[in-house]
Amino acid sequence: MSSLSPAVVNRRTISNDEEASSSFGTGGGVFIPVIEASGDRSEDEDEGGSSSVSDCESVVSGNRSVERRSIGLNGMIRLDDGDKLHGIIGKKFVSRLSDMGINAQVHCIQRNLFNASAISQAKLSSFQIFSKAVERRNGGDAHIKYAWFGASKDEIDNIILHGFGYDNIQKNSFFNHGIVLSADHSPLESVQSAIADEDGIKHILLCRVLLGRTELVSSGSMQSHPSSENFQSGVDDLVSPKKYIVWSSQMNTHILPEFVISFKTLTSMNRTTKQDGAHLPKPVSPWIPIPELIAALSKILPPKAIKKMTQFRQSYIEHKISRRDMIRGIRQVAGDRMLLMVLKSFNEQRRGNRPV
Repeated sequence: MSSLSPAVVNRRTISNDEEASSSFGTGGGVFIPVIEASGDRSEDEDEGGSSSVSDCESVVSGNRSVERRSIGLNGMIRLDDGDKLHGIIGKKFVSRLSDMGINAQVHCIQRNLFNASAISQAKLSSFQIFSKAVERRNGGDAHIKYAWFGASKDEIDNIILHGFGYDNIQKNSFFNHGIVLSADHSPLESVQSAIADEDGIKHILLCRVLLGRTELVSSGSMQSHPSSENFQSGVDDLVSPKKYIVWSSQMNTHILPEFVISFKTLTSMNRTTKQDGAHLPKPVSPWIPIPELIAALSKILPPKAIKKMTQFRQSYIEHKISRRDMIRGIRQVAGDRMLLMVLKSFNEQRRGNRPV
């Protein structure tokens, strides 16, 4: 069997109709590098001129070529600290965690060039093909976003080499049949899922996700595929989603793991407490016992919703899920507006019952 020639990254970015929108940019396009076999390079690469720069461009910048950098066996390249991409991604990541009360420091950022093997090149091609198909089906909008996925270093290495697997689906107890990623503006849950290695460094994937038309998927849903041909993926909220759900049948065609951010969480900021390796803001809202909360909600919400919340509490009692997961589940079922209303009523009643 003839050996595969190492691939190179073409300096030409893909055409405008293959651009993906992302909040990491400042209005410019986000480009996927074009992969070609070595020995088949275009004349554009030999001109030596500066390539056009978008906020998330091909990894060729200015006169520096990818070939001069150290590329790992898995096709990952470490971005220089002064690289424009490193600055954009690192700054946004740290800023968003800071807004949530977490002080983080980026150790390094690696980018996937999809040139480690014929399989990795096929993954990139597959994502582009499906993007085109969804774009045509949905009248010109493929709806591609960036999203986070936190895991251990070994898990992330396996995802880069082999793709997502069913063990990655099982990381989230609320959506049983899909990969759950955190929207790029809300990385907290993925940060909490990131497991520190022996050096205390955590790792998180920044993926390009092909969403297409999205539908609401409720927490605890047993849905395993789009509910109709009109949809391609799921979200936890149609207006302002924090979670994207990509079905298991599409997890290796609709998710493109493009960057690995390695980071440390440092000292707490403001009023924070440490939980599962991450520093989370201390609750400052009124408190209510969970049984009393569910009892109060049972007067308002339908039995099906109460049953779900009771199941979350029972799973916590049986040590199947953490308290944080139980609270998150109850919030997703009831909604924050309803919970605030019940909390307010409970605390007003409690103050009214205090002896004078």
